[in-house]
Amino acid sequence: MRKIGIVGSGPMAIYLLKYLAASDEALAISIFEASSCAGTGMPYDPSLNGDYMLCNAFSREIPAPVRPLVDWLMDRPKRELGEWELSAHDLTARAFYPRVLIGEYLHSQFEDLCDNARETGHVIKVLTECRVVDIEAANDGKANVQYQSGQSVRSLQFDAVVIASGHSWPDVPQINEVNLVSPWPYTNITGLEQNDIGVLGSSLSAIDIVIALGHARGRFEESGSRISWVPNDGENRLRITMVSKMGIMPEGDFYYPFPYEPLVCLTQEAIDAEITKGCDGLLDRVFTLLCNELDAADPDYLGRLPETARTVEGFAPAYFSHRREVGGLRAVKRDLAESRETMRRKETIAHRYALLRGHEAFDHILRELPEADYQRFLDHLMPAFADCYAAVPHLSVARITALHDAGVLELVATEKGAEFLQTDDGGIKIDTEDGTLRFDVMVDARGQSPASLTELPFPTLVNDLRNPSEPVSKPFALDLLHAKTGRIYCLALPQILQRHPFSQGLMECSKQARHVADDILGISRD
Repeated sequence: MRKIGIVGSGPMAIYLLKYLAASDEALAISIFEASSCAGTGMPYDPSLNGDYMLCNAFSREIPAPVRPLVDWLMDRPKRELGEWELSAHDLTARAFYPRVLIGEYLHSQFEDLCDNARETGHVIKVLTECRVVDIEAANDGKANVQYQSGQSVRSLQFDAVVIASGHSWPDVPQINEVNLVSPWPYTNITGLEQNDIGVLGSSLSAIDIVIALGHARGRFEESGSRISWVPNDGENRLRITMVSKMGIMPEGDFYYPFPYEPLVCLTQEAIDAEITKGCDGLLDRVFTLLCNELDAADPDYLGRLPETARTVEGFAPAYFSHRREVGGLRAVKRDLAESRETMRRKETIAHRYALLRGHEAFDHILRELPEADYQRFLDHLMPAFADCYAAVPHLSVARITALHDAGVLELVATEKGAEFLQTDDGGIKIDTEDGTLRFDVMVDARGQSPASLTELPFPTLVNDLRNPSEPVSKPFALDLLHAKTGRIYCLALPQILQRHPFSQGLMECSKQARHVADDILGISRD
């Protein structure tokens, strides 16, 4: 019986277990989890996240480890749903749910997967409070995992090991050697006593932080579709400023068909045809396909933007130009009203749908691009794609605008090349388009950053890498100096992001996990 070791037990590990357990070959699978509870994952862990933080994937987009989320929710007792302020009427495939609730779902699914796998002949061991400290490639076709359990360090041997350790955050993040507050756990945020708070970033992580501060210092009151914020402190001394490069936020979620409808120009066949022509000029050729797709979806869209919109370098500035002109949170309020109306009418915003789907097409070419063109993509196109697929649940946007209406929240853009400076009194100063601003404290909301394989916390494994600076790529097997070692795979999110920038989210976890499971099981899907 082959032995498989999985480091981590979050979503990536859960989907990996699903695909491995589907094999007719009986496997012995050991899952290492550093915390006391397996099968949740950092973004969904109740000890790290508030129950008001929403997942921005609607329920039907979440791949089912065993049962679809809505089916699982419908079997919950009314009392349990009531604790989440939900009723059977609220349970739809298009709804957004709190991340902590998704964590309960994933944990339940993980336990069901383990039970089902055991019933079909697999041997499943879940080792909680066992932190992996090193991984060693052995010459006998095996791989050794060293893990700390209590005060002792132990070792187990496997035929294959998969690193599925999820997110990685520094305890004290920095920018320009200035210390920031880590957003994890969320009690770092809710425990802040300062009143003048900066938030570095304006996307999903920043939105969660701002809403956490709103809950900590006051309450959100709902009246129909309108939400207002009332401070606990009648003096309302709280001031929050989101600071980002462009001073804009992602738009609210919008209606689009799911399962997806086929594209017209950015098809798999068209992408494959461009790849066969070679990597020189590949980025620009596929960008032309994107422009053609936008023209087909909304013939007037690009014409409403500056002429530079039809160039790789000019697309993102043109895409963001209208929101920049309207201004930060005023644009957010305007766009929320439009998104709500199109959702009510079930009307797709054509150019947003084309861009949402377009990132999938570009993902097919990113590993083919020369380094210079890959950097061009990150610098000039990635911001627009990231903005589009980071669509925000309407409830979260409404809470943000409520804080703005209460005079608590602003959103500003930094000056080009702005530096962050520590002030003599312990505050933080930054140059913005609104002038130099000072904050008592600043929270890091930049999200997960890519990291190289050299930053994996397994020193022996890093020393065994043939080329530590080489990004990991599908099927995510590491290239090791020892040719006869057991296979070791890396699905750790920071390392995957180095060359797979669209890898965040549960749908991507499922896809990446299947690549690894297929390679372990010798399954070809070409």
